[in-house]
Amino acid sequence: MLDGIVKDVLSEKEAAKKEIAPIFEEKTENVSEQLPLPTDEKPREQIEEPNGIEENSSIRISVIGVGGAGCNSVSRITKSGIKSARTIAINTDKLHLGVVESHEKHLLGRMVTKGLGSGGDPAVAAKAADADKDALKKLIGENEIVFICAGLGGGTGTGASPLLAQIAKAQGATVIGVVTYPFRIERSRIHRARDGLKELMKEADTVIVIENDLLLGYAPNLPIDKAFALADEIALKAVRGISDLVVLPSMMNVDYADVRAIMKDGGLAMISIGKGSGAGAGMVEGVVESTRNNPLLKVSYEGAKGALIHVEGAGGLSLGDATQICVGISDDFHEDAEVKMGARVNPDLANAIEVTAVITGVSAPHLFEEQKPQEEMQGEILRSIL
Repeated sequence: MLDGIVKDVLSEKEAAKKEIAPIFEEKTENVSEQLPLPTDEKPREQIEEPNGIEENSSIRISVIGVGGAGCNSVSRITKSGIKSARTIAINTDKLHLGVVESHEKHLLGRMVTKGLGSGGDPAVAAKAADADKDALKKLIGENEIVFICAGLGGGTGTGASPLLAQIAKAQGATVIGVVTYPFRIERSRIHRARDGLKELMKEADTVIVIENDLLLGYAPNLPIDKAFALADEIALKAVRGISDLVVLPSMMNVDYADVRAIMKDGGLAMISIGKGSGAGAGMVEGVVESTRNNPLLKVSYEGAKGALIHVEGAGGLSLGDATQICVGISDDFHEDAEVKMGARVNPDLANAIEVTAVITGVSAPHLFEEQKPQEEMQGEILRSIL
């Protein structure tokens, strides 16, 4: 599955050749620049469903990108043509915000940062978010689900995400963070990311963490810009995998109550993706192995307390196969784990089966450990060489 995503990222047109959108005019600095909201157009997928099943349009879902990395993720999600959610880009950097695609935009803390960014300081971003608190309440509004996408370790995403999660949750939403964690070599960013993750986990129901080190482990030779595009694509998989299951018709539906039961107080979570082909026991075994061996956060599956598993395949996908995939993935979870599966037929997948699994209640102590002093790390490296 990751191999397919890497190929998709590499096959995109070169970003350097696209025209840069005009920077905000003065009238759009304060709150939002409106782009067309998702239409009521029928989804592209031709779902093999009984007559009379319609989209669950009463479920309100918003995807908020915070800071540079978060806004890049939201831009990619918007370009994908998502119909199940509204996208919002929020940043302290006016220049970057001008080239992002989203349904709505907000320049954060104009009076605090003058649109020049937070300078990598989470405290500045937190102050900017607090200054705009009333405007953010109005912009976010009431939702059933709010995703907050950010790259931890910098300024705006790290500092502003916790307050945005608090605002969304206070207005009734189940809040799901989707964040990237810096490379271990980025020492100063690791410290900020660790503190930011702790604060975000206090406010959000569930935080899905994507470790950059593990992500690049699957594609070590990618150019740096493509590597970050790969992270955006994984965030897209997480958001669409959950949103589409709740809103769009499926062979096996997951409703909002299911999502809330799994994500409410879900704590730390991980995403894993897998792929297979064919049918029967061999296909099921291959898909389960692929999904369990592609985690994007270093954790043990044992004791996991919940999972939302999205299985998508061509017309040959059976409910029996989809169920067996779910059973295999969740085999060693906690005995009281809440596991929900959604299955959708997608003719575009030909003979392939794709799985996106979001697993909650996992433990990853290394994310919160103090890093060793540089001299000690260098000593260990030397000892391993000698």
